[in-house]
Amino acid sequence: MFRGLLTSRWVGLTIVMLIVVAGCVFLGLWQLGVAQDEGRKEAVSAAAALPRAPLTEVATTHSAFKAEFSNRPVSATGTYAAELGFVVPDRRLGGRVGSWVVTPLETPVGTVAVLRGFVDGTPTTVPPPPEGTVTVLGTLGPGESPRSGPPLPDGQRRGIDLAQLVNEWPGDLYNVVLLASSESGHTAAALARVPPPEADAPLNLKNLAYAIQWWVFGLFAIWMWWKMFRAEQQPAVPESAAPREDAHA
Repeated sequence: MFRGLLTSRWVGLTIVMLIVVAGCVFLGLWQLGVAQDEGRKEAVSAAAALPRAPLTEVATTHSAFKAEFSNRPVSATGTYAAELGFVVPDRRLGGRVGSWVVTPLETPVGTVAVLRGFVDGTPTTVPPPPEGTVTVLGTLGPGESPRSGPPLPDGQRRGIDLAQLVNEWPGDLYNVVLLASSESGHTAAALARVPPPEADAPLNLKNLAYAIQWWVFGLFAIWMWWKMFRAEQQPAVPESAAPREDAHA
């Protein structure tokens, strides 16, 4: 039966079918990417639109990071533990290569890692935070996974690994990173603020439906190709001879 595929007609139809299916798969994947981007934008926008709240009303210490925390505006008041601050080298911001500046903020409830900003290059000393009681305004983001590599000089780390910091910093640790947008009484002119990271968000349902629709079209093209091929390969059924009329009727 499959020898029929070797004819020029069916070689051409098979190529056309494969092109159509490939196009449907590509368009479905494109719509899936759009669904992810739109879902992320909606989640970030929804979080950013929420009124700013004290950190203590949004998260608790030692609790897991929730998806709705991403880009959530919060405030935190406490004192910086300057001696425990560090920089994270080899980071990028708008085409610039530099370092993140991270300092723990000790609040009456617990300690939170504050990403105070970005500096060009790799400073030999950690830029000092403001002294005394300070109120930090910013948005929340998750910690980072561990990164391996050769030892770094004192005052440098490869990332904001909260699982490691919980054993090194005093007090109960919040499982969030506070990306500072302002610090009371301190302009931090040398620091460029770091924008919130992209959030993992649910898919946009409309574009997800479009993606599924394209994939269904691809399956339909395969089904139609197979149906046409099977129909052509079926042997013709001879018509039954009509009964002769009795000449003596």
